[in-house]
Amino acid sequence: MSALAGDRSRWIELACFAALACFAALRWTQLLAEPPSGRVTFAVLLATAAGAALVAIGGLRAPRGVRWLLAGAITAGAVLLGSVLVGLPARLLLPIHWGELASNVGRSLDGVGDVRVPYSGPDPWTRLVIVLVPPLIVGLAALAAFWPKRRRAVARISALVLLVSLYLIAVAWTEPDRQLASGALLLVLVCAWLWLPRLEAGRRGASLIAVACAAAVAIPAAAMVDPGRALLDYKHWGLLRAHGMTFRWDQSYGPLDWPQRGTLLLEVASDRPHYWKATNLDSFDGVRWERSPIPAAEPALGQPRRFHPKALPGSPDPEWVDRVNFRVRRLTSDVAVGAGTVLAVNRIEASPEPDGVWEMTEELEPGDSYTALVYDPKSSPTEMRAAGTAYPAEAGRYVTFSVPRRSDTVSAAFWTGLGPPALQGELEGTPYEGMYALARRISAGAVTPYDAVLRMERFLRSSYDYRQEVPEHEYPLAAFLEQDRAGYCQQFSGAMALMLRMLGIPSRVAAGFTTGGRSSDSPNFLVSDTDAHNWVEVFFPRIGWVTFEPTPGSAPAETQLDDNTLGVTETSFPGEESTPLDLPDPRGGNVPETKPAPTQSAIAAPDAGGSHVWRTIAGLAAGALLLALLVGYLGRRLRTGRLAPGELLEAEIRELERGLARLGRPLPPGSTLLRAEERLADLAGARAAGYAADLRERRYRRPELPPPAMAERRSLRGALLRAAGPRALLTLLRAIPPGGPATRRRARNLS
Repeated sequence: MSALAGDRSRWIELACFAALACFAALRWTQLLAEPPSGRVTFAVLLATAAGAALVAIGGLRAPRGVRWLLAGAITAGAVLLGSVLVGLPARLLLPIHWGELASNVGRSLDGVGDVRVPYSGPDPWTRLVIVLVPPLIVGLAALAAFWPKRRRAVARISALVLLVSLYLIAVAWTEPDRQLASGALLLVLVCAWLWLPRLEAGRRGASLIAVACAAAVAIPAAAMVDPGRALLDYKHWGLLRAHGMTFRWDQSYGPLDWPQRGTLLLEVASDRPHYWKATNLDSFDGVRWERSPIPAAEPALGQPRRFHPKALPGSPDPEWVDRVNFRVRRLTSDVAVGAGTVLAVNRIEASPEPDGVWEMTEELEPGDSYTALVYDPKSSPTEMRAAGTAYPAEAGRYVTFSVPRRSDTVSAAFWTGLGPPALQGELEGTPYEGMYALARRISAGAVTPYDAVLRMERFLRSSYDYRQEVPEHEYPLAAFLEQDRAGYCQQFSGAMALMLRMLGIPSRVAAGFTTGGRSSDSPNFLVSDTDAHNWVEVFFPRIGWVTFEPTPGSAPAETQLDDNTLGVTETSFPGEESTPLDLPDPRGGNVPETKPAPTQSAIAAPDAGGSHVWRTIAGLAAGALLLALLVGYLGRRLRTGRLAPGELLEAEIRELERGLARLGRPLPPGSTLLRAEERLADLAGARAAGYAADLRERRYRRPELPPPAMAERRSLRGALLRAAGPRALLTLLRAIPPGGPATRRRARNLS
């Protein structure tokens, strides 16, 4: 540690780095509900220790390659050890486990920027990916700041940009209300990192007091000019618009292996809590539930497709018609998400199917907002028992199903006052013979269809376990009831709907999302990927399709159902006006417009796109590069302005010598400026040779001449670039940088 011994400024620099890094890293840990703050702090101190080791390596008398190799090894070791310290399993660092590590990290990175924070979701890899960021960023910042070579302003600014970006991204992600005090502390730490180590000992205290006073003045000033909204609303820039997460809604029943992170998909403003439905799975093909093509009546010539009357009962109760406002956050869908039966939508282009599902003309994407008028009855048990069994003929398709080992489709008769139909002959010898017998036992003694439905729902919720890891089966629903006795929402909803159809009760599986949790700063519902779900809808005459939930309450999709209270009075998003909907009524006229009240997947693997947070990181990295280039340019201009004419001339000569060497045309030892002029003439023409001639004139004949202007330096670079080709651009920028020549190397050849 000889490079550190007796050098107080280095120790001050390390202390400033550690303070700024801890501040940024601890801000980042607030993205987690239960942050490992102590572990992250130790990881930061470990990276700072690695920085001290890099400084010591810089003082070694060893070949540059050896010093760089040691520096890289120490930095990598600090990052890896810090990662293990914050929670990465050490076994994954072994080469045989790299595939597992890359797979899990890649899977969790996809869309991690859109999870709700502080993150408390069920996916451990999402949590781990978030907490691994500070050790990595702080380690890279230490490498940039303390790399074992003569440090430049660009290196210090690069380290600063990494640490400040860590802080700023965390702040932007969590969207705090007020950050004035935290910003003031950030200002103090940034100033300390930039200037404190290089200040004279007697001026450090006064400088720190000056910075603190500036922060104290800035706090009330910022509070006074705070407009209450972002001056730069980056979230609505088209460049940063996130791609959506897409769901396949048909049932599959296999084990769930996609991450359920809590990615925010929808924000919903509604008077009442609903299940947010995407589609209906109305056909059972003998193995699984899926959506079947529903024939639609062709509209009259010149008339648009409109809501189909058959999706409603004969006289829908206006009490259960609601207006719901949707804002799409991270969802891509070819159907408009609604609730119950969607009667009308506006502000998006969609057309209705006969069952109340609205197909999008163009995909629903993040950033879209729309209003839906929905009919979702929440009738009382008395009303459903009194609904009767006078089912319309159109409901016949909801009591049919296919069975394997038979060439025809079973169509059950409607439940009547005498009870369920007899299907023993149609199902004998099929995999669903036992399911039909179970359905008969459950419904024994039920007087009305509602009684049978209620018994079925309670039986499944109380007799079977919720589990996502289920084995594959040839006939999954039969195996769920008779063998596994555990499953997730697909098994529960699919089994209940199929058994109800066997009893002659019109039913179907609905796919979409549960209600979601309440927003902390508004009455809106926040719907995430963990809310993806299947449930059952049962048709009752004079009422319509009613929601039933056979999945046990331990399902992840129901962990969000803790604030579904009525009385929400705000049904539009702030700054938006609800647009009246022109709803065609099946009986003519209009359905009355409702007024505000006075007062799991569990479905399928989602396909996710990029994330606005990671694009923001890319933007910050580009900004950091531009800032570093600007700092380097200004630094060279300042240093050039302070040089005496003779010193500046020597720097320009050294620069020319170095540029020719980097272009592969080095000058022999002892060469003169005349030889350099001849070499430039051969390589790039008379204009480039003229630059060397001007240097020779100033050195030997007319020292009072001004140095080459910036335009002349650009002209020299342009001539050399045309001669060497575009690939030499970076080499030329390093050899003959904008702003002025480098001033730290001694001339060796030219005379």
